[in-house]
Amino acid sequence: MLHQTEIPVKPYELAEAQFKTGRFHIMDIVFRRWATLLQETLYAKMGMMLEVSTENVVQMRFEKFLDSLEKQPIYIFETLNHSRGLLLVDKSFFDLALNGEADPTAEKLSLVQLMKENRQTLLKLVSKMIDDFEKSWLNIAEVELKLNRVTIYPRRANVMLPYEYCFTGRVQLSLNGFQTSLQLCLPYAALVSVLRPLENKKIIEPESMAYYFPQVKEHFKDLLEKTEYSVVAELGKADLREANGKLEKGQVLPLLNKDGLVTIRINGTQVLQASAGESSGHYSVQVIRATEDKKPSAIQPKREFKQVTWPTQ
Repeated sequence: MLHQTEIPVKPYELAEAQFKTGRFHIMDIVFRRWATLLQETLYAKMGMMLEVSTENVVQMRFEKFLDSLEKQPIYIFETLNHSRGLLLVDKSFFDLALNGEADPTAEKLSLVQLMKENRQTLLKLVSKMIDDFEKSWLNIAEVELKLNRVTIYPRRANVMLPYEYCFTGRVQLSLNGFQTSLQLCLPYAALVSVLRPLENKKIIEPESMAYYFPQVKEHFKDLLEKTEYSVVAELGKADLREANGKLEKGQVLPLLNKDGLVTIRINGTQVLQASAGESSGHYSVQVIRATEDKKPSAIQPKREFKQVTWPTQ
């Protein structure tokens, strides 16, 4: 007589499964390309060289993805076959972009205030990041994305049916210990027809910035050495109306710049502010800060500099 033994069975719901891209490894390549382009874009827009890294793209049900979201900036865009996808941005990334520094102690706006008061500025930045993702498909497929709207509520970003599958990928951004991220959600159904013919196609990934940087650096160095610039130190401006059109030898003209700083113009463009003085027997200027951002200059004096003090009346 056979004895029946009960074997514990753990139910497994395939619809709840989460898969790595597997044969659709091209999605991982696209996201790595995107990360490289983002690094260049964010340096150009924010003046900061952030470290970027990507996580493997995964495939999951949209319902499960939506349930994992919290209140945050969510940009909705149209893609292939009029389907829609999502770009999710950590609020901390926008704080970094607007403040220009990774300062956890800096006073921050609430999410609603931030999105309302900086709508156009953030939209321009996001549009450029979306453009970069389109470029990531170069020589792979033609993929166009068009920004549609923005929300901060996950349930208003219900762009797919709950049971539909989606691709999700994340780019991690870091700067001096500060970390934030961007995440894309793309419709599986819209992309699968594009990806299937490419399963066995070899795609050359872009080299890292470390590869390009030496060539770029040498190119600009050579360019700067051959370029002539006009550098003018503007001591200040004076109001000649009080002189009634009569200027005489020995006449004193009070300058309007009360801080006593000299404006330095390069090819006619106001670039720096400096102090006037003397160095090695020559009239000289010492750079204090850039005109636009008012930050202290990184240039350190390499020789003795005697600053001129402006007389006070």
